[in-house]
Amino acid sequence: MAINHRQFLSGKALTVTWPTAVQVRHWSQVFRALRVQWIHRGLYNGNPLPQLACATRAPSDPDFSVPECVAALEMLHQALERETAQRQELERAFHDARTALAQAEADLACVRSGERHARHQALHDDLTALPNRRHLLQQLGHALARHGPNNMGPTVLYLDLDDFKAVHDTHGHGVGDEVLRITAARLSAAVRHGDMVVRLGGDEFACLLQGVADPAPLRQLCAKLLDAVSCPMKIDSLQLLVRPSIGIATCSRPGTTAENLLSCADAAMYAAKRGRSGFAFYGESATSEFTATSSCNIPNASARH
Repeated sequence: MAINHRQFLSGKALTVTWPTAVQVRHWSQVFRALRVQWIHRGLYNGNPLPQLACATRAPSDPDFSVPECVAALEMLHQALERETAQRQELERAFHDARTALAQAEADLACVRSGERHARHQALHDDLTALPNRRHLLQQLGHALARHGPNNMGPTVLYLDLDDFKAVHDTHGHGVGDEVLRITAARLSAAVRHGDMVVRLGGDEFACLLQGVADPAPLRQLCAKLLDAVSCPMKIDSLQLLVRPSIGIATCSRPGTTAENLLSCADAAMYAAKRGRSGFAFYGESATSEFTATSSCNIPNASARH
């Protein structure tokens, strides 16, 4: 039932003319007259009605004939039928309105679920389910906005898989996608709780770190990430070795933008890739030189997924 139609029915039911005061007064007089007649008839027949013995005719009450009483009762009966019909119509309108409200709530929940799904899709990578570049830039922007004298700036690690194209071209898209999924899982397991691992696209990943800027713990973390990703990957009958290169950029002064910090980490990653050093820090000197730091030797280990 359409909303406008329900509103019309509700309004119609509420605006139907109710019995007037004159009608109510007339019916009251008829009932009093009938009551008195029944009492007197009971007394006359020798069957007193004690529960009605106190009823007396009001001085102003007129006498009514049987047809007049029947007519009054018929009018009352019609009024009660109208009231019953109006009540039933209101109950139907209320039921329809409640049904429509439940449907509207279900539709709203569906829309909200769709919106949440759309937001998740817009901020996450389909292949690995990791946050994507857009999500990283948003969170990095928030972290940089909080950077101040009392708040340590964020650190970005930029990771790229060395010679991934050869793996992709040799073994196909399926194997390449599985390598990316395993890499995403290993990175997520290796970072601290609260750090964000992101797939930027292709074979490039990033980690957003909060509350760590000293070189020593960053070296330890990068060595841990290198160990985790470089362990052999067993995919069906294949056993693959994939090694990443990591660039490190830390925000040291306010005013740095998210894109700039990410670009610095990207540049440091290319420096590590060129030097085959495993990871490299973006230098803070005036010439923006890079400080390359060799990673620890990577021991052979059983495949981890």
